[in-house]
Amino acid sequence: MTEYISVAIATLGFLASVYYSNKNGKKQDLDEAVRRAKESERIATKLDGISTDVRETGKSVEKLREEIVQQGNRITKVEESAKSAHHRIDEIVKLHNRCCGADQQYIERRGE
Repeated sequence: MTEYISVAIATLGFLASVYYSNKNGKKQDLDEAVRRAKESERIATKLDGISTDVRETGKSVEKLREEIVQQGNRITKVEESAKSAHHRIDEIVKLHNRCCGADQQYIERRGE
């Protein structure tokens, strides 16, 4: 009879160890799943932030491109205006030389 009691105790001990190890395994699996879900959420949040930053950067680049085009147009107008002004100055110098004679050429004096 003591043999039966020993076998019964050993069997109960074995069954208890199987039960608790299985229970702990399920808890560890659940903990691992929760940890992975939190990690995935954190990564998704960071990716959303990066996506937003990329969109904002794209908009900024587009605005800069528009400003560059506008600046190019303004530079073209300034160049045309400078060319016209130089032409008018050349005409004024020619008129001065005709009125004052060739011996009194127009001389630009700086620093006076």
